[in-house]
Amino acid sequence: MIGRNRLKKSILMLALLFLSAASIVASGGGGGDPSVSVTITSFSPAGGGVGGTVTIVGTGFSTTAANNAVAFNGTAAVVTSCTSTEIVTTVPSGATTGPITVTVGGHTATSTTSFTVTSPLAFGGYWFGTTNVACYWAGTTRVDLSDDTHNALAFSPTFNSGGTVYTAGQYSPDNVTGTACYWAGTTRVDLDSNGLDGTAVAVVVDGGTVYTAGGLYNAQTFATYPCYWAGTTRVDLPGGAGNSAAALALAVSGGTVYTSGIWYDGAKYLPCYWAGTARTDLAGDGAHEAFANAIAVSGGTVYTAGYYSNGTKKIPCYWAGTTRTDLAGDGAHEAFANAIAVSGGTVYTAGYYSNGTKKIPCYWVGTTRTDLAGGDATHDAYVYGIAVSGGTVYTSGSWWNGTKLTPCYWVGATRIDLAGGDATNDAQALTITLVGGTVYTAGYWSNGTIETACYWAGTTRTDLGDGVHDSRVQTGYEWFD
Repeated sequence: MIGRNRLKKSILMLALLFLSAASIVASGGGGGDPSVSVTITSFSPAGGGVGGTVTIVGTGFSTTAANNAVAFNGTAAVVTSCTSTEIVTTVPSGATTGPITVTVGGHTATSTTSFTVTSPLAFGGYWFGTTNVACYWAGTTRVDLSDDTHNALAFSPTFNSGGTVYTAGQYSPDNVTGTACYWAGTTRVDLDSNGLDGTAVAVVVDGGTVYTAGGLYNAQTFATYPCYWAGTTRVDLPGGAGNSAAALALAVSGGTVYTSGIWYDGAKYLPCYWAGTARTDLAGDGAHEAFANAIAVSGGTVYTAGYYSNGTKKIPCYWAGTTRTDLAGDGAHEAFANAIAVSGGTVYTAGYYSNGTKKIPCYWVGTTRTDLAGGDATHDAYVYGIAVSGGTVYTSGSWWNGTKLTPCYWVGATRIDLAGGDATNDAQALTITLVGGTVYTAGYWSNGTIETACYWAGTTRTDLGDGVHDSRVQTGYEWFD
């Protein structure tokens, strides 16, 4: 089963750190009242990446944001909100590990412990030596999760909790059958696979519990069974009476585990999501197959994005709970929704549609479609990921010039091309996220011989491979051929 993996689209999740750090400090006047001392009693989390939210607790702060000067080891930060005892701020670009300071009215308080600035992103994937070696990259540092004698895979997005990177995947002790697993840092935790070929494709840490989602494959019956694991305890999810089903994505909200996926009714594939173990089917046209590719949970509502067939063409859509909202392509040709985000109560989806001649990348705000420019008027272009910040839509993908795929991202409808390795071979940007105002995308590029995993910060490419072995940021798994 391990050799059956193929790249899928998905959305890259930002790694966050959640700890608290005790601190104390200095004296001075504060925020319009010089008789009040300025102190820092604590801040949380204890570390994180650029753009991460930090809450500072103390006394003597000004209730006017502009009167609080906050710095991370000397690098000025922007105050998001404040009271006389609490400041909410974000880790500024260029910050380094060191103390936090708050200055009010010329008086400064300094934390007694340091805030640890970490790499904002960690990408799960693999590189190929003698076997597939599972790994993740934090910045440019590759952390191997398996040796070069056993096949293994690791998937993006990773999850960063308390400074530990959690990665879902598969490990094969005999290089034949895979065991579902996750890694906490470099420590592998095997998951109950019931003697079958198991794979965990997504991971979330919530309330100190590690949740993973994936499935089990029976090589004798060719059936796939969806499940999730709470810690190492497997929870099977109902499919369709002995037919194959698969869990594709995972979210945890309010203590409830949500997974999205598909199940086979004996004639066609149907989309669904599970809240705990309760399956909720999502309606297509009732007669033809449909797929749910992505999931988001907001305000207690489960949102999924995908498409359904009407027997003639594929129609993109999203579901809010079980209510389907169709999204427009050109009306005559097939279209797909690959990614979803919910911001401020508005649903954003991204994908592409065909006009009969080429594939056109696009996103939808609600049901309003915005077309995105490819490289020319005649060749295909694709969107794989979406992020929303401040009402602006960011999407990642690639476009075809007739010879090769060029990676890119769009800010609104403006395309920004990213450098691959050369002018003749493919490269793709598969995921997208924003950190501290910088757009990060991740994917790979090829020199015609070797594929190299990489990410781009803005338009600057950072290679993650070693230049000798194939490597990829792995964003999905192919359950069904």
